[in-house]
Amino acid sequence: MTAGDTGGRKSASGAGHRLATDCVPIEYDLHVDVDPQAGDGYAGEVTIALRLDRARRSIELHAADLAIGEAHIEAGGTAAQGRVRFRPARETVEIVFPHAIGSGTARLRLSFSAKLREDLRGLYRASSAEHRYALTQLEAADARRFFPCFDEPSFKARFRVSVTTSAVNAVVGNSPIEREEALKGGRKTVRLLPTPPLSTYLVALAVGPLESSAPVRCGKTSIRVWHVPGKGALTAFALEAARETLARLERYFDLPYPYAKLDLVAAPDFEAGAMENAGAVFFRETLLLVDPATVTLNERKRVAEVICHELAHMWYGDLVTMAWWDDLWLNEAFATWMAYQIVDDWKPEWKMWHGFEQGRSAALSLDALASTHPIYTEVRSPAEATANFDLITYEKGAAVVRMIERYLGPKAFRTGVRAYIRKHREANAVAADLWNALSKASGENVEPIVRAWIEQPGFPCLSVRPVTRGGRTMLELRQQRFRARPAKVADRMRWPVPVVARVGSARGASVRVQRHLLVRTAQTIALPDGARFVYGNADEGGFFRPLHDTEGLRALVASLPRLSPIERMGLVSHQWAHVRAHLAPIESLLEVVDALGTESEPDVLQALRAPLAFLADQIAPAAGAAVLARLRGWLVDRFGHQMETLGWEAARQESGDTRLRRAAVLAILGEIAEWEPVVEEADRRFPRWLSRPASLEPNLADGVATLAARTGDAERFDAIFTAMGRAATPQERRRLLLSLAEFRDRELVDRALALTLTDAIQTQDVVLVLARALANRDARERAWAFVKRRWPALRRRLPPMLATRLVEATPSLQTKEYRRDVAAFFKANPLPTAKRALAQALERFDLNAALRHSAAPGLTHWLEGVNARAGG
Repeated sequence: MTAGDTGGRKSASGAGHRLATDCVPIEYDLHVDVDPQAGDGYAGEVTIALRLDRARRSIELHAADLAIGEAHIEAGGTAAQGRVRFRPARETVEIVFPHAIGSGTARLRLSFSAKLREDLRGLYRASSAEHRYALTQLEAADARRFFPCFDEPSFKARFRVSVTTSAVNAVVGNSPIEREEALKGGRKTVRLLPTPPLSTYLVALAVGPLESSAPVRCGKTSIRVWHVPGKGALTAFALEAARETLARLERYFDLPYPYAKLDLVAAPDFEAGAMENAGAVFFRETLLLVDPATVTLNERKRVAEVICHELAHMWYGDLVTMAWWDDLWLNEAFATWMAYQIVDDWKPEWKMWHGFEQGRSAALSLDALASTHPIYTEVRSPAEATANFDLITYEKGAAVVRMIERYLGPKAFRTGVRAYIRKHREANAVAADLWNALSKASGENVEPIVRAWIEQPGFPCLSVRPVTRGGRTMLELRQQRFRARPAKVADRMRWPVPVVARVGSARGASVRVQRHLLVRTAQTIALPDGARFVYGNADEGGFFRPLHDTEGLRALVASLPRLSPIERMGLVSHQWAHVRAHLAPIESLLEVVDALGTESEPDVLQALRAPLAFLADQIAPAAGAAVLARLRGWLVDRFGHQMETLGWEAARQESGDTRLRRAAVLAILGEIAEWEPVVEEADRRFPRWLSRPASLEPNLADGVATLAARTGDAERFDAIFTAMGRAATPQERRRLLLSLAEFRDRELVDRALALTLTDAIQTQDVVLVLARALANRDARERAWAFVKRRWPALRRRLPPMLATRLVEATPSLQTKEYRRDVAAFFKANPLPTAKRALAQALERFDLNAALRHSAAPGLTHWLEGVNARAGG
């Protein structure tokens, strides 16, 4: 019988994607015969120790795109052959036996075979130079594409894995090697030690000519980096970051690292950024291997953050695992928050919470759409699980975790987390288990506070307005749901909002913080005497947007130095969002930007980049060429002096902030304003950088490569393509690759697009090139035509998660005609994992069109005023 017929768990829709709970795997003995150097197929055998809670004539388990050979069961002293019945719509096989198998223990043995996949899922093939590799990526539901298994996170079991392969291949899995056996013909069998209980999506295997670093130790844990030949010199920073963050994670959880070893594997082709396989974490090379001499500071921060994110999962996700994918957010949100917390403790000079603010801002933008989803979302299928790997799950979830931690206090929060991990170690848990642990540790009833934030879509807009009542200055707080397009009927949603406001007095530099828990639609609180300004989201600790009235915003602009850098970042983000939602005029944003012309904090300058780029790409062109020229002139007037002061060369002991500031100003003046002196200097420096990357201050490399490509000819295109092949680091190769999509000549655009169907571009990078081309004003129409024309071939190079990113890039096409075309194309060529992404993209088409129409007159008028003032 099928799961639906035998008491199995069904989804709410009745689609029956869940297996029965009365047939439970205890241990897998998995053997795989694979040699990616010799062929594109593999064979295997798996024996699964089962607990049967009732007698049954059949067993259903997951298997997709596998050929199943012999099926054999042993139970109660008897043995039987099974007949295999495939259920492709459910991605399962049902093994039917000639007689009932009694309750108790049983051993099911299946032989299977398959081809190494090309789509970065299951057990797939990857290459680097002349070498070939077999690698796994099994989250969310792709273990079934590797071997027959019970592919749901609640079915945790132990794994004994062995691999037969060429003697020259390394074998890396979840556990240390127990022994190796030499075989005839230059082959070997590698047997790994059994794992602790794991969900199938955490099983890992890498086979091929990999090399490893010398190990470093963190307490009793041995840490190594595995990589393709020739990249050993790029491992030192990853080893340091892993050691430093692992030690801090062990202290936070008050529990030793739970696995026998820690291998960090640099995969030459990988769908995700990284994957938290227990004991064998896989990464894209760009997120693990770096050269300290040429890596940018932001790339270094990102590597450390990703390593720590994955290591946090060793406790939160691997040791304690969600029972089902609707609690995916707990895994990813906690690991996201924890990574910033831990890396900030290790490197406070990096100001990691500024990076957190950038992610939170992106999540706020997505969550303002009508097509958003709650953090907690019912998952009915693997495609829906994959669709939930988005900004809401990660960044919004992390922001909510941060709010809870700030509300309960770090000590109580940590005590609750420790209790939760200890109670559910090597088992599964649901969100309520965490809320119970936090409630017990803090004395607060946590679940009612958090429920509104995780079960409702969206977030509040908090109107912040000083009022006078009874001769006293009061602060009126009013909440309603923030929408990118205001609703015709007011929402009834409400949130418990922990408001922390920054209040500045008129006397000196005195600033204080005002705290209040807003539980109703509106409340009024007292302000201290002499308050000059109020900023409604101190330190950007809350997941909401403050809306200040005209006078309040004017006071904030006049007091910008008294706001913290992260608050200035937030002010830019919030005011731009209010403009987009037609809650504030475009002039209000322009006044904020104008006041930041002397800003020295690089992350604040970086926060300006997205709104300014949109103005230059969509709003100013809608108003005409003259307005675009005025916009660019204004940017040069406000920020040009910074570039002239900073220059292009970094001093020997120059701070990281100064280096990043120079890069941020270069982006504003070169990429957005297209200021001729900057573009020409980038063009002059590019050839020398191409031949000798160390000749350029590393943080300028992205901007210089982009600008040089925009003005480049066929000779430069060829030079970049050649340099890609000899790039010394993954970051350098990626930088060069993306610059190919920045060329503006039609023939060169077509050449860059054609490369996406060749081995010159790895599968993982295909969508990056296409998305960058869609963002290129001179390439976007040709890029979309290419996607449509070559879709069958491209589709094979777009794994599910990455295909979603292509859909997300389509609003750059802008027009109503292209909106209709995108909708029609993906209706005819559906992407199951991108249904929500398509709805969001189409919504963004509409929102952008409305903004172009409404904001262009205001932009024109404001810039005319700037010119008039300058002329006067």
